[in-house]
Amino acid sequence: MSTKPDLRLVDLFRSGPVRTLEEIRRCLGGLSWPAVYRRLKRLGYRTSYNHNGRYYALIPEDAFDRWGLWCFRGVRFSREGTLTATVRRLAAQAEAGWTRRELEELLGVRVQTVLATLRQRDEVAREKVGPAYVYGAPQNLDAQLGQRRERLASVQRRSEAPLETVVAVLRTLVQYPGSDPASVVRRLKGHSPPIRLADVEEVFDRYELGQKRGRSRS
Repeated sequence: MSTKPDLRLVDLFRSGPVRTLEEIRRCLGGLSWPAVYRRLKRLGYRTSYNHNGRYYALIPEDAFDRWGLWCFRGVRFSREGTLTATVRRLAAQAEAGWTRRELEELLGVRVQTVLATLRQRDEVAREKVGPAYVYGAPQNLDAQLGQRRERLASVQRRSEAPLETVVAVLRTLVQYPGSDPASVVRRLKGHSPPIRLADVEEVFDRYELGQKRGRSRS
């Protein structure tokens, strides 16, 4: 049995880097599903961790960003393949752990269920630091929490967002529910005094706004 990659697939992915399984099967002339998967395996394919794994791509190692992620037109891929494996790896690597909102903003998907599953397996641990839970690796959580507390203390020493900023952020969230900090800053462009992203993020953290938008805690 040949182990060479199917040139039809190579050409298909050259013409568009992200494909569905149906497109791949049509390209191969309607082969059986096992045959399709065998040909994909020779190419080292990856499936998307969003859209229910519907999309396939051939991604060179140097295409991934520093977090091991790659995105094409809203379709997201990870070096690990699955969302669960990706969150586990990120939790282990982060010097100061992650809040759920930080992970969701980085990955572009909800991670509540994944975090709950990983905690049940004792592969991820959490502890509350300041206004939010911080997730990290069980074997390294104390060091990660220490880094998180140092960063939080540094931010608090620099300053808290002014009251008028807090009011402007909360008013914007009432008008545009679900906005993230960057969206709030864009909507408040031209505000006097100017609204800084760091101040908006501080308001989100202080009032746990990223965890109150229709989601329960994991």
